[in-house]
Amino acid sequence: MSRKPRSFSLCEADRQQLAHIVERGSDWRARQRARTLLLLHSGKPMNTVAAEQGLNRDTVGVHRDTWLAKGIAGLFDAPRCGAPRKLAAEHVPVLCDWARQQALSAPQLKDKLHEALSVKVSTWVVQQALSREGFVWKRTRHSLKKSDVTPLLAVPRLKSRSSKPKPDEAS
Repeated sequence: MSRKPRSFSLCEADRQQLAHIVERGSDWRARQRARTLLLLHSGKPMNTVAAEQGLNRDTVGVHRDTWLAKGIAGLFDAPRCGAPRKLAAEHVPVLCDWARQQALSAPQLKDKLHEALSVKVSTWVVQQALSREGFVWKRTRHSLKKSDVTPLLAVPRLKSRSSKPKPDEAS
């Protein structure tokens, strides 16, 4: 016994709001969910909507059910959990000021941060924080070591495969 499909309809204000999100939304997931809802509103069955968008039928149902439960807020992802930042927001401007005042390396900035503010973080955390603020890490010219490169003339030449002698070798 098959289930009867649920009807899905939107009021004009919701339809316009979803169309606006599809056209100008910054979050691609919200745009995709809004497009799904508009296709369902147009009367297309869930299987057709899923095939058109390359989604699973269950995903289309979840988008519809979330809209019915939460409305416009259901289009957007909830904030995700995660570990807090290793470097507090108030320490980043201090690091930026030190980096602007002196040309210090990331390990030197890390040590200065530990000495001045008793904040212990890795060098990578310092580099990431400063790169988010627009700083670029480059090696200085003096840090490049000159290697022992053999001159180009000292490389032996391969003999030619042709059996014809060259004009200057014939004599």
